[in-house]
Amino acid sequence: MSACARLLGAVLAGGEGRRFGGPKPEARVGGVPMVERAVNVLREVVDDVVIVSARPLSSPPAPVVADRVAGAGPLGGLDAALRHARERGFEGVLLLACDLPLLTPSLVRRVRATLGDGSAAAPERSAGGIEPLCSAWRVSVLDAVERRLGQEDRSLHALFRDVAGRVVPFAALGERADVFLNVNTPDDHARAEDSLRGLPPTVRRRRV
Repeated sequence: MSACARLLGAVLAGGEGRRFGGPKPEARVGGVPMVERAVNVLREVVDDVVIVSARPLSSPPAPVVADRVAGAGPLGGLDAALRHARERGFEGVLLLACDLPLLTPSLVRRVRATLGDGSAAAPERSAGGIEPLCSAWRVSVLDAVERRLGQEDRSLHALFRDVAGRVVPFAALGERADVFLNVNTPDDHARAEDSLRGLPPTVRRRRV
């Protein structure tokens, strides 16, 4: 990415949380609501952060942008974030799902740096494949987003292939194997609580 390029941080907080037993964004991990943790991580990397959600939050730690396409999942959230970024003069979006509480600012910085002059970038998981819920996208992919929204497969994985995104090898991240733990169930929540005891206090305890 060029030195003058500007990315908007965007936290996805629109999941219904069926397996979790309720909405996840304001569920606490390490004493901090997950949506707030994600906002904090992004604010270590970019200056401006928004939350993309179709549901109201009781105390949002950043401005909220509504989904444009209902029921489109993360792809719909990326669509809303990229359109908002373009309207505000940003060149792209640094995307982060709120339910990945083990992510660190250093990992997100690596993803941002890997974008370079490409269309998208995402890290590799320890078991292979990418983690598209921690990714960087330029506004130039909006046409590809629009096409993908009209198809049966609305996954970010499919979009990433469409735009020939760049992959950060897991070995280059310098992170532990569970860094991409996704909190989908109460058991995942318990594992995240246990894992966070080893993270730096600035990530675990910081408030906006």
